[in-house]
Amino acid sequence: MWFFSIVAMLGLLFSLLAAYVSPSSIWWLALFGLAFGPLLLVNSLFLIYWALLRNKKGFIILVLVLVGLTRIPGMFRLHFGNSKQETESADSKSIKVMSFNVRLFNLYNWFHNTETRNMIFEFLKKESPDVVCFQEFYSSDRKDPGYRNEDTLRKLLKAYSHIEYTLSLRKTDHWGIATYSKYPIINKQSVHFQERGGNIFIYTDIVKGKDTIRVFNTHLESVRFKWEDYKFIENLGNDEVKQDEFEGGMKILRRLKRAYVKRANQVNVLHDTIHSSPYPVLLCGDFNDTPSSFAYSILADDLKDAFKESGSGFGTTYAGPFPSFRIDYIFHDKRLKSRNFQTHKADLSDHYAISCVVQVP
Repeated sequence: MWFFSIVAMLGLLFSLLAAYVSPSSIWWLALFGLAFGPLLLVNSLFLIYWALLRNKKGFIILVLVLVGLTRIPGMFRLHFGNSKQETESADSKSIKVMSFNVRLFNLYNWFHNTETRNMIFEFLKKESPDVVCFQEFYSSDRKDPGYRNEDTLRKLLKAYSHIEYTLSLRKTDHWGIATYSKYPIINKQSVHFQERGGNIFIYTDIVKGKDTIRVFNTHLESVRFKWEDYKFIENLGNDEVKQDEFEGGMKILRRLKRAYVKRANQVNVLHDTIHSSPYPVLLCGDFNDTPSSFAYSILADDLKDAFKESGSGFGTTYAGPFPSFRIDYIFHDKRLKSRNFQTHKADLSDHYAISCVVQVP
């Protein structure tokens, strides 16, 4: 039991270190960070075991568990907002902010529902955010209005827009990232990461009254699993399906390694740009990483996580085939305050939309 306790403690220790060690230096630590929740639970059970035996060995586990518990607010929160201020929407001194990976507005009909695009628009019309950041944005210049998402959203939200495309095909179809604001936009900038691909961040300076706020919108590197990778994971342990588990597992690890290393480099560029902002910052995006990751940790040092300020529950935002994680975030400057954080559990994408109300000083 002590041997297994040591193994569990090492796992938890590695998962804690994952938030502070860049995957570009030691990439495999990030895998332990992904398993932080189960590792904390296992160590807690070992702690109870040694406590019942009144064995002093449990003190070592106790220290690790106590350190691990400090990470819980990033994964799970209980928030009770009873006041009117907590439940109301944005007022004259605040901004309703939303982040949403719309998965190309169901362009390829992944949901087998041709009404999904219209359902997304109805959802946005109902929520009526003042600022909304879209990842995996798609629009077309075709005459068919069913593809002209850029124009439709501008009219629907009655907002200014900042759109940056990373891929265009046939001179009519465009893929990228977009920020819409009901407040005037006075500056637009985009930063393409050095690595080839569609990952990018943009920042948009908006003016509310006499205040200027810089809104960052980002989509960090994804694992880019292919169809065969999903099938491999789905069929693990299925004796009726013949597959080379070693080769399949190595493919998964190679994709994870590549994604973790790229994200580490990307988040460093993003962090430095945020740090140089002359204005209070809002950061929205799909990080493709959990609250126990290096990417989250390096950004949370300078900004507040809106979920931790007023969210409740586990706050999971990924709705795809893998275990649910919180990988979409709204961060804000420490000079700003937020309330009424919500995770909108509507099946409109493989991500849930998230929103909060941010109070301007």
